[in-house]
Amino acid sequence: MDNEKDSGSSFIKGLITGSLITVVVVIIIFAIPVARNIMIKNTPYAVDAGFIRQFESIQAYLDKYYLDSDKMDKETIQEGMYKGMLASIGDKYAAYYTEDDFASLMEKNEGKYGGIGSYVSQNPENGSIVIVKPFAGGPADKAGLKSGDIILAINGTQVTGMTLDEVIDIMKGDENTSVKVKVLRDGEIITADVEREVVDVPTVMHRIIENTNIGYIYISAFEDVTVNQFREAIDDIESKGAGSLIIDIRDNGGGMLSAVIDMLDRVLPEGLVMYTETKDGDGKKYYSTNDESYDKPMVVLINGYSASASEVFAGAVQDFKAATIIGTKSFGKGVVQTIIPLDKYKKGPAIKFTTARYYTPNGRNIDGIGITPDIEVEYDSGSVEVKDDFAYDNQIREAISFLNGQ
Repeated sequence: MDNEKDSGSSFIKGLITGSLITVVVVIIIFAIPVARNIMIKNTPYAVDAGFIRQFESIQAYLDKYYLDSDKMDKETIQEGMYKGMLASIGDKYAAYYTEDDFASLMEKNEGKYGGIGSYVSQNPENGSIVIVKPFAGGPADKAGLKSGDIILAINGTQVTGMTLDEVIDIMKGDENTSVKVKVLRDGEIITADVEREVVDVPTVMHRIIENTNIGYIYISAFEDVTVNQFREAIDDIESKGAGSLIIDIRDNGGGMLSAVIDMLDRVLPEGLVMYTETKDGDGKKYYSTNDESYDKPMVVLINGYSASASEVFAGAVQDFKAATIIGTKSFGKGVVQTIIPLDKYKKGPAIKFTTARYYTPNGRNIDGIGITPDIEVEYDSGSVEVKDDFAYDNQIREAISFLNGQ
């Protein structure tokens, strides 16, 4: 888990991916002298004369013998060295972000972007880019694009051979600008002019389960926009008189720590919801207030891809005995990462690495262990049945049965 954001399994390959909890700190490395003062300390990664000699030897050999030495790019080589340093420290969550990488990360974590407003994915077999689901009322929806449309070209540029990220980057743009999207639908080529808008990515879906008095909320990620979407979902469910609630965070790889704390504050009474501890024994405690809570029976669904912020949520409601956890053991990410921008304007490049462990209210660190459900139910793919535009599976049915017995 990163200190304000997270990563893990994604709800869908496309515009939304899970993330670990990561915080962008105010610690900035301002100048080379500061960095040099850090580097000359007697540490395993300190730069010494031997390192400099070896680096210069590699550089000389490349200059003399490498076939395409004239094409080597200084910035690309330096970025590769930075990435290599972070990749070699033994922290599987560590990373180096270029300025563009960092901007994309911040955009995703905010849950907003200027674009056409649709989930898209790439067919792994033929590489085609497919519109999975336009956001209801969003630009793509208003322009008539539909689920299953295969994107052929954007603004006259053929997308064949492009990666999913490359296509998404082309479709994004400033609000009130237009993008021409050519798609293939049932053998017919259709062109739509889509006016871009600043889109709040929907990370929460909710409903009253048919023929029950049970509310259902699915959370795909914990992002900035998720907090209000979650609160609106609970308010709507309560206004319709639901007597109990299922919160589904299966396949949710995480998100922002600030988001999950706010969401826990909506469902839990006053108390400690989690705390962190650094290598120096420092840390921070996070509390819910007594302003709001959910006092009806509640089930939280988890699985092996529920990670980081999802585990903060599940661990807190389990320790408070505010919900019954149903499903399978969660991913087991009980550590926090911090993202540190390396320029004074906090625009990137940036580095990310693990800075703390986190603990549930009862003092559990679940790193490598996961959250064990109160009722363990293995997912059965053959149990899925779609009714009323809702996919019932055996884990959801177990949650419904449990709540009906309360």
